[in-house]
Amino acid sequence: MTRSRSMVALVFVVFFVMSLLTNILGPIVPDIISGFNVTLAAAALLPFSFFIAYGVMSIPAGFFVERFGEKPVMIAAFLAGAVGSLSFALFPRYSVAVWSLFIMGAGMATLQTAINPLLRVAGGEEHFAFYSAFAQLIFGSASFVSPRIYSYLVQNLNQSSSDGSFLLRVFGEAYSAAASVGVHVLDFCFADSADDWGPWQSKVS
Repeated sequence: MTRSRSMVALVFVVFFVMSLLTNILGPIVPDIISGFNVTLAAAALLPFSFFIAYGVMSIPAGFFVERFGEKPVMIAAFLAGAVGSLSFALFPRYSVAVWSLFIMGAGMATLQTAINPLLRVAGGEEHFAFYSAFAQLIFGSASFVSPRIYSYLVQNLNQSSSDGSFLLRVFGEAYSAAASVGVHVLDFCFADSADDWGPWQSKVS
């Protein structure tokens, strides 16, 4: 795989999306508590189900990248996020929310496993330290923006609906749409180079 600034930019976009979706979990917990009338302990299970997926999927994701390559694994990760969020949007129940967040967390863990070696290859090993640090800056900026986006949506949607579950369904549909867009972006950007890079390929021309 040749070095490509556009590919590095795509990796930064993926980091932004991962942080945007991960850090919106905190703001939605109060709406989940009020919308589904659950206890604080039950609400705490939701972020737990998301982040425990990182421990479950990180190692298998590495094997998947070695076996299938980065592109199909990243597309599958985005599709997992789309399936998880869409299931919650279609069936807004607490039990569905637990499983959907686990599926979305598994997708994000897989995506993060695939994106780091891709950043090293696309940007070059000599620039990896800089790009990696800059990616964390982008990750942090998305964590700052994410709750404010959710707050903006809630305040505007509250004008048309006071149903908390309705707001959560909209969030799920928005998550699903973002994941679907990510799949198409990856497919478009990797179309020309799909035959040139294999599992964990490190050759740089």
